[in-house]
Amino acid sequence: MTDIDLKCPPVPFSVQIPEDEPLSLLSKFKKTPDHWIERDDRMVLLTGMHPYNVEPPLKLLHSLGPVTPAGLHYVRNHGAPPQLKWQEHTLTVKMGQDDSDSETVTVFSMDKLTELKAFTQPVTLVCAGNRRKEENEVMRTIGFNWGAAGCGTSLWTGPLLSDVLRAAGIKEEETWDSHCELIGFEDLPNKVGPGPHNWPEKVKYGTSIPMARVWNDAYSVQLSYAQNMSPLMPDHGFPLRVIIPGFIGGRMVKWLTRINIIPNESTNHYHYHDNRVLPPQVTSYEQSIAEEWWYKPEYIFNELNINSAIASPDHAQEIDLATSLTGDFLVEGYAYAGGGHPVSRVEVSLDEGATWICANINRPFPPNRHGMHWCWIFWSLPVPVAKLSAAPSILCRAWDCCTNTQPLNITWNLMGMANNCCFRIKIHSVVDSAGRPKLSFEHPTLAGTQKGGWMTKDSGKPISAGFGNLRKFLEDQTAAEQKGVVVSKTLPNGTKGYTMLEVAKHDTEHDCWIVVHGKVYDCSHYMEEHPGGADSILLNAGADATEDFDAIHSKKAHKLLERFYIGDVIQAEVRVAESQSKLAPSEEFALNPKKKIAFALVAKEQLSHDSYEFTFALQTPQTLLGLPTGKHIFLSAMIADDLTFDSKKSLTMRRYTPITSNFDVGVVKFVIKAYPPCERFPRGGKMSQHLADMELASTIDMRGPVGEFEYLSRGNFKINDKKHHVKKFNMVAGGTGITPCYQVADEILRNKDDKTQISLVFACNDVNDLLCRKTLDSWAEEHPDRFKVTYILANGAKDPNWTGPTGFVSLDLFQEKFFPAADDVFIVMCGPPIMMERACLPAFEKMGFEKEKMFGF
Repeated sequence: MTDIDLKCPPVPFSVQIPEDEPLSLLSKFKKTPDHWIERDDRMVLLTGMHPYNVEPPLKLLHSLGPVTPAGLHYVRNHGAPPQLKWQEHTLTVKMGQDDSDSETVTVFSMDKLTELKAFTQPVTLVCAGNRRKEENEVMRTIGFNWGAAGCGTSLWTGPLLSDVLRAAGIKEEETWDSHCELIGFEDLPNKVGPGPHNWPEKVKYGTSIPMARVWNDAYSVQLSYAQNMSPLMPDHGFPLRVIIPGFIGGRMVKWLTRINIIPNESTNHYHYHDNRVLPPQVTSYEQSIAEEWWYKPEYIFNELNINSAIASPDHAQEIDLATSLTGDFLVEGYAYAGGGHPVSRVEVSLDEGATWICANINRPFPPNRHGMHWCWIFWSLPVPVAKLSAAPSILCRAWDCCTNTQPLNITWNLMGMANNCCFRIKIHSVVDSAGRPKLSFEHPTLAGTQKGGWMTKDSGKPISAGFGNLRKFLEDQTAAEQKGVVVSKTLPNGTKGYTMLEVAKHDTEHDCWIVVHGKVYDCSHYMEEHPGGADSILLNAGADATEDFDAIHSKKAHKLLERFYIGDVIQAEVRVAESQSKLAPSEEFALNPKKKIAFALVAKEQLSHDSYEFTFALQTPQTLLGLPTGKHIFLSAMIADDLTFDSKKSLTMRRYTPITSNFDVGVVKFVIKAYPPCERFPRGGKMSQHLADMELASTIDMRGPVGEFEYLSRGNFKINDKKHHVKKFNMVAGGTGITPCYQVADEILRNKDDKTQISLVFACNDVNDLLCRKTLDSWAEEHPDRFKVTYILANGAKDPNWTGPTGFVSLDLFQEKFFPAADDVFIVMCGPPIMMERACLPAFEKMGFEKEKMFGF
């Protein structure tokens, strides 16, 4: 890119352009689509290795000065940056969206754009989610964890967008009340379905702004091809992007390819389903969809709101009171405003907002020639250390010329956007190991998955966040999920004590003892009755099952367990017996039924707005998983009970069925829905949200196989060791319940000699929830005599392209699509309990299927 003649005019004021920071090809991105892009290793990863969403450490950002180097400027990518070439890239400008009239289409090459009059302007860019992690610590939003450095200021060069439109023949007087639609290059997954505008499965990133803003030169809307006098980096939109001063970064489309002048707002997927500040009463994604909040124009987020943050003192920074008590400490930070308004003042409070002190303001950039202010300011205030030592915290707030200011308390919203409450650093008095008194500073949060911050603690939760008593809201959720423990304190007469060495001898299906909370239970006669199957008990046979039992059982199950109580463990022996009961992992298979094994996440693909495909590496590239077809795996992790990093954590376990088998050597893959926040469970599914937040290379414990069902071959299978044979399977799956059905079907269809027939009914909310659809469709095409699939969508009636069944599964649907009841026909099913119990089972009974001919995973 060094041979491109950018023709960047200088800015009409004195400014120091930072030297390019050293960038390099980083090995950690070697296996991502971005492997070819040079980057700065100091950036904080917010969404794992890919897509690349990053911000610099806050202290570093502030220390760089007014102009942010390109390599240390925050990045928001929805996918992989395209590998575009200057010489080949074009911009198409169109009056309307229909290409049939070629006279209204103008195509610009990049060289042609550089021939138009260009100018260089400083503009602060801010991600709409800046400071979102603070909201996520209040209650989980549907966005990832931006810290307070999701902003930066650079010098941007290129022509006014209005000049480009004039060169394309667009007339101002005819389009003043129109809209300018901006479309990027990349193809991105549609994560919300066809919506009201029939969006396809792949969509472009796009948005629109009013033409009234484009034609008004005071707003300086620009097409930029240079950042800090150099070609744009791939992560920042090379070769062309939009700069809309005063707007959120989400409107400044990168890799700009097309401009349409249209009569109304854009109908682009991302224009609706991103960058909205919904009322705090909208607490779940499902509610937002059902009540159509995304299509209400009053909640769009365009103009920046006023905001500020403290960069010094840094998080965990300390002041030695023995040497600094009589001096001053310089409190520093940044502030910005929207609408072209200047920040008029910044104030600091040392008494939780009771009184305020005006800080000094450094204005690095003058307004543009129309008097508009598009850049941040830096502020500072020398504070006596003695005052800091008596203060509980440091707060800052900014004001603009319209007397807009920052609220003292946070207001939560579903997307976690526009957070601009007063930035608060807490001050702690500590004593180091040498006995020296110090002040330690604690920021509210740290970006991404970094641990720390006062808001991550239970004491840091606000009383309210805009929708009522937050603590009660979260406590009700926790109470609903919490697994209770019932332990009898009055032991029966004649109770016997057992050592763990004795318990360890009883580890078979017909002689199975377990220990829960120091009590010994003989479960030998409960194997067939256990709803989770014998395998899940045998996993802990002859061992202490406390953690596993608590993680997956209710209070009712604990009470039921008392029926099998036979005595107590002699406590002195517990640790010895536990260590002796652990078996060495199998050399042949990855899984060990007696021991949890940690597997590393090597790939994570988002399939829809709330579903993911996770790929975990086994011990070696040649290792077999060791999971019989139809069995599950227990995934377990220590997850915080009250949504804070330093809170008590408890073991959480869930069963999942992978979509891979022993034929997929070296890896195991899962398709899992990350259940989002809802009214009943505002933080969503505990384990599934944990999985969704996992970074690449992090691990999760697995143990198995477990489950009652095992498919053998050619229609032969076992349920709790009872053998069955069928010629036909009716399968019904709801949502991510497709995975066990998928696993069995995959095994049958892989074997040409297996003539077992399958009819699958797959029920989902909308088309984007049809996980593994491509594979299912290919099976139906390749094996029409052995496999057929029927999709039914609860919201299908809203999709003009959907021609299949709509609504919910029913007796009529099953009678039409399923094999009729017969000795050689069997039903397997997996889905939400309400679907199974209220719709499926009653229908199957009416069709003549006996309970012995039905099985639920």
